[in-house]
Amino acid sequence: MTPTVVKAADAAQFLSFVPRMLGYHPTQSLVVIPFHGARSLGAMRFDLPDGDADAVDRIAATVTGMVCRLAEADAVAAIAYTAARFEDGGRMPHRDLLAALERRSDACGLRITDLLCVAADGWGSVLDADCPAAGRPLGDLEWSGTGEIPEPDGDQATGANLPVCSAEERERVAEAMAALAQAVAVLCGPDAVAGTATRTAQSARTAAAQHEPLPDPGLEQGAVEDAPRSQDRSSDLGPVPAPVSGVAEAAASVPGEAARVDPRALAAVCRFDDLPGFFEDALARQLDASDAYDIAALVWCLARPSLRDVALVQWSGNLAQGDEALDAQLRWESGEEYPAHLAMRMWGEGDRPDAARLEAALRLSRQAAAVAPRDERPGPLAMCAWLSWALGRSTHAAAYAEHACEIEPEHGLSQIVLSFVDAGHLPDWAFQRASAR
Repeated sequence: MTPTVVKAADAAQFLSFVPRMLGYHPTQSLVVIPFHGARSLGAMRFDLPDGDADAVDRIAATVTGMVCRLAEADAVAAIAYTAARFEDGGRMPHRDLLAALERRSDACGLRITDLLCVAADGWGSVLDADCPAAGRPLGDLEWSGTGEIPEPDGDQATGANLPVCSAEERERVAEAMAALAQAVAVLCGPDAVAGTATRTAQSARTAAAQHEPLPDPGLEQGAVEDAPRSQDRSSDLGPVPAPVSGVAEAAASVPGEAARVDPRALAAVCRFDDLPGFFEDALARQLDASDAYDIAALVWCLARPSLRDVALVQWSGNLAQGDEALDAQLRWESGEEYPAHLAMRMWGEGDRPDAARLEAALRLSRQAAAVAPRDERPGPLAMCAWLSWALGRSTHAAAYAEHACEIEPEHGLSQIVLSFVDAGHLPDWAFQRASAR
């Protein structure tokens, strides 16, 4: 993909391009654009701090530190987008923040390209000695470029709402999930539906394995939570059922001993025999509510941390890494160490993922969350949150994670993503330059 090159003749033209560069109109935001020479290296958005001097200095330090993590960055521009007005204080709003950024950047050897403010009644530059006290007219910022770069719609929060689906679509998926739960219980025992792996292994040999979520180094080191790691590996785990065995098939068809199991649900459960294959197929086909049993199976997997984490590694990597992640889960439950290079993916470390693949996974997870029964929704919502965070959309990530926690307040992955956002933690690959393709 060839990047679009736009040359700005002055500050006003530069400001007219920034929303198109971001893909939205920022509100109550500090937007920071690092440069290498005259070429921008992307953009970062932060919520504007309140007027407290300590908060201003903290965000100035955080922002400058993030720019310094970009190896090629040698200059920076900053823009405060605010609902405040020049006329309210007779001066440029958030000038103290821009001045703090100038001090921090100078201390780090970063050249200042510009320090700008777009307020409700005007705009201006700290570096413009002739800027009127009331600011310059906002009409100066009208786009004068070509139509190749579309006009953005909405602000930084736009696009985080789940897709619209009908009550009938949700009902079909809910019925499919109920049938799926019955099929899992027949194949793996009743405890398997709740995700208890230990009793599942004792009650049926039709389960191929029992898993637990990725080892959480943050819990061990107190980086994310202070709670000690439980020694019971049977909690919050989901089994991976094997194909229907003769014994299980017979049990499912014995009259008077069990209710009839929907064959479509049995077929969906059998696909778990190749879990990475199922995840890859779902990503390629982009399931929707018309695939009620397949999407029910996906929701079922994303609601179980052990299986969800396989999808997380695979969708942010590739099919081979999904196979490796599934094998690692099995080995880890047997007492072996979980591979560090897989575990660190959740924390945003490692090779830069394919953005198109993350986007496809996000579309799929959003669809799954939209049609899932409310109690099963936190799993796909948490996946939406992590994928958004991995794509650099922390505002969207927080929205999805908060929605999940409204349903399940102690939801683990959602709380982890919220801790990332609250701390301003970005994945390492956000600071790596995308390789040419």
